Amino acid sequence: MKRFLLLLSALLLLLTSCHKAIWDKLNDHEARIARLETFCNQLNTSIASLQSLVNVINARDYVKDVVPVNEAGKVIGYTITFGASSPVTIYNGKNGEDAHTPLIGIKKDEDGFWYWTLDGQWLKDGDGRKVRADGGPTPRMKIEEDFWWVSYDNGTSWTQLGKAVGNPGENGDSMFREVRQDERFLYLVLADGEEIKIAKGGLHWVYVD
Repeated sequence: MKRFLLLLSALLLLLTSCHKAIWDKLNDHEARIARLETFCNQLNTSIASLQSLVNVINARDYVKDVVPVNEAGKVIGYTITFGASSPVTIYNGKNGEDAHTPLIGIKKDEDGFWYWTLDGQWLKDGDGRKVRADGGPTPRMKIEEDFWWVSYDNGTSWTQLGKAVGNPGENGDSMFREVRQDERFLYLVLADGEEIKIAKGGLHWVYVD
């Protein structure tokens, strides 16, 4: 009987340990999913803001103010106000370790129009045509079943991209590598190195290749 009780105690201890390990793993998974969802929401906000910046450039608008967005004592982005255009908010985080985030950007082509880029290459629709960033649809990102998906038609259809593995960047995304300013200009450096330079206080804007 004593031996049986010892075996029973050992079995109960093992089951309790396994139960705790399973719950810990589930909690870690749920926490990672929550971080990815927050990360994805910030990414979509920055994509929409990037399209708004194209409209600001085309309208020859200027920067009135740049206000840091703080979270837990850290600057995670900036809200930019303009002379005539609506304000935009961008996030300036970075990729998490072992995580690939599709890099959405913009680039001006030889025809003078702005187009979306994906990982440094022209983003193209199902017909192989470059997608306009000024006047065209805004790309939308989502994470489903641990994969990145992108839509070029406001969510009507989705295209699967890479695996959304690892942890997302802390408090931000990877779209903007650097945000800086001086007395005359605001400089926005995209993840692929593309730089946008917009004048402050009504000065004429300049785009730098």
